[in-house]
Amino acid sequence: MREMPWSAFVLVSLLLLLQLEEGTCIKWLALGRAADGFEWTREACTGARTSGLLERKQARACRATPDIMQNLVQAARDTSAVCQQAFRHQRWNCSSIEKAPDFTPELLTGTKEQAFVYAMSAAAAVWRLARGCALGNLAACSCATPPRREPPAPSALVQAAASGSFSPATIAFGPVSTRNAFKWGGCGDDVRSASRMAKRFLQGSTPSPGAGAHAKFLHAVNMHNNRAGRRAVEQSLSLECKCHGVSGSCSVRTCWRGLGSGGPAAAGARLLRRYATAAEVRPTSSGRLPPLYHHNNLLYTTKSPDYCVEDKRRGSLGTAGRQCNGSSAGYEGCEYLCCGRGHVTRAEEILERCECKYFSCCYVKCKTCRNVIITHECN
Repeated sequence: MREMPWSAFVLVSLLLLLQLEEGTCIKWLALGRAADGFEWTREACTGARTSGLLERKQARACRATPDIMQNLVQAARDTSAVCQQAFRHQRWNCSSIEKAPDFTPELLTGTKEQAFVYAMSAAAAVWRLARGCALGNLAACSCATPPRREPPAPSALVQAAASGSFSPATIAFGPVSTRNAFKWGGCGDDVRSASRMAKRFLQGSTPSPGAGAHAKFLHAVNMHNNRAGRRAVEQSLSLECKCHGVSGSCSVRTCWRGLGSGGPAAAGARLLRRYATAAEVRPTSSGRLPPLYHHNNLLYTTKSPDYCVEDKRRGSLGTAGRQCNGSSAGYEGCEYLCCGRGHVTRAEEILERCECKYFSCCYVKCKTCRNVIITHECN
């Protein structure tokens, strides 16, 4: 067996070290497996650092503000759930996120998929921290400071409600006697403070001077995608109002800016659209991003595999054995998902209770029905 040339060995070693370095900032997603009610003490934060779940700066933030950790545990769960839901019908279905902290190469090498996970994890962190602020669970923040400008006129809010921007439960305007019959109130979500805390936790350590311009560039791309995720939550804020008055009138309306009830999935929908239009960037000699990419864009440095066949070296699990939709021409359809390899159709008969009737005194009587379930599976 021929020995690997020294130069090739050094190159492979550097690439492996680079992957390990660039994956540290999202290893915290493994915290999603922590038990509910786990107590985050300084010792627990140090233990998470020793176990490789937290990067050095993240462990420092954990020890300084342990009350944020339960929110971040939930954010890790949100990231996994939203990602797998968003990509459930695509060739890459985000199942590898469950391997945290031992990610596969597609989440370590600067792909579009890594860009989405970085952005989504930041968005989930901001959303959960903002809600923690509003609920009074965090010492560093509470409700958002009311905006200086006046809320929009009732007519503008009614138009927004008609377009679907507001929940009907929070919009019920009657006659308004004067222009000034409003006030800022309620408890708005303090996204600004939450974004600042999330940035401090997620920022990650800057690569050492000896790491080279390429490592610095990858770090800059990942931090850019973190910022895009935080901004996606900021852009999800909407104006919510309630009316107050005698007999259902709207003599006074109370307004605040909130994140609504959609959860981190609302920001995830924005980021999924930006994933589809992500921009490829090339390393620069300075290791910095050129100033021509908008903060909202997702950026990647490495082209993704097609994920059709298994390729562990590139992080592709392949689509063999995946279930597909035989009647769809979309991403979940067998033609696309099976990459032209064809599929197997299976019919399974199951027995289940049906046509159940409740008899007046004491029992329920059901029939047994036979149903045939048709499934399609990629070759």
